[in-house]
Amino acid sequence: MKKFLAILLAAVMVFAMAGAVMAEEAAEAPEFTWNGHKEVWAILPTTGVPGLMMHADSCGYEMEKEGWTYAAKDAEGQPAKQVEFVEQAISAGNVGALMIAAMDPELLEDVCQQAREAGIAIDMLGVAPEYPLAGFIATAYDLTGMFAVQTAQDWVEKRVAEGGNIPTNADGKYEVAVDYYTGIIDGIYRSNAIMGEIEKSDNLVTVSATQAYGNSAYDTAFSNAQGALSANPDCRIFICYEPDEAMGINAAIESYAETEGLDLADFCVIPCYSQDPTFLELVAEVKEDHSANAIKGFASYGAEGTPEETEAFWAAGYQNDPAYSPTGGKLAAILLGVCGSENYSWTYGDAYYDDITAWNVYDFNLLWQQGQENPAEEYRVPDFMY
Repeated sequence: MKKFLAILLAAVMVFAMAGAVMAEEAAEAPEFTWNGHKEVWAILPTTGVPGLMMHADSCGYEMEKEGWTYAAKDAEGQPAKQVEFVEQAISAGNVGALMIAAMDPELLEDVCQQAREAGIAIDMLGVAPEYPLAGFIATAYDLTGMFAVQTAQDWVEKRVAEGGNIPTNADGKYEVAVDYYTGIIDGIYRSNAIMGEIEKSDNLVTVSATQAYGNSAYDTAFSNAQGALSANPDCRIFICYEPDEAMGINAAIESYAETEGLDLADFCVIPCYSQDPTFLELVAEVKEDHSANAIKGFASYGAEGTPEETEAFWAAGYQNDPAYSPTGGKLAAILLGVCGSENYSWTYGDAYYDDITAWNVYDFNLLWQQGQENPAEEYRVPDFMY
């Protein structure tokens, strides 16, 4: 099966009590009158990551069922290009809605206001902007980083307790290789949390920190993991940004373990997201046999589409995406709801916050839900702390 790249979801979280937050946003939301045009653009940091396209295309798919025309726009990793696309949407005169996976929400504020005044509904993925939009879906990326470390911590303690061979360094700590990403603000939050939680740990230590995210994430992560194992032969724990990096790391570990005669049950790879079908196949395998591969758990967020939803999604022409995304469907519901669809309802300015979960092969589980305090909030600073 094709190895899919993971979702570029960038996330910023406002963790006051959700009801109060949404009430305040709704109170501050301006009047909005839709311009009546049924073309929607997804303005993305890149269209080269199928996991991100899964969200965008699922949004477009739902809106197409309501008679809209959908197009995806590639900012090629440049925040200024996202601004240009919004300007183009305004001047085009036929665009009625925008879904933006925003790289720099503050940079987009003025042009989003102009779009709103032009009757264009806008929602955002992964961020909680401080200015009015139709709505947004936000994810606590800092919390996914924290949960990933806690999941690995639980794994190593339980594996050692059952007799696993996990070496420690001279200080009695288990070595960890980190794959992180700081190209966007929410990536910084997650990366801060990963590095910070390892630093706080009594028995973990970071021995390698590299970045692999992008169009060649699997191959880059594979190479980085080979380098980490060569330089740190006792390293057994890998915490990484998303599933494609995890799969590349897993492949490198499999090769290393075979050469060195090591048991894959003694290796642990934990990504900060799980919704990739190839990755989930590896998870299913390792549930049955801890020596099947090096994946031992994950942190994640959002929901998985049903097989029926995915089958219909592919039948509509979106075969290149991993699966149908309920998050994309929610993004469509926000836009359709404020644009007067008789099948959808949404209050302008309302927010939606993804659940954050974690799991490992020893049935360790964590859950954070909208309205709870965010224990990783200290990592939500604009600069990489490590």
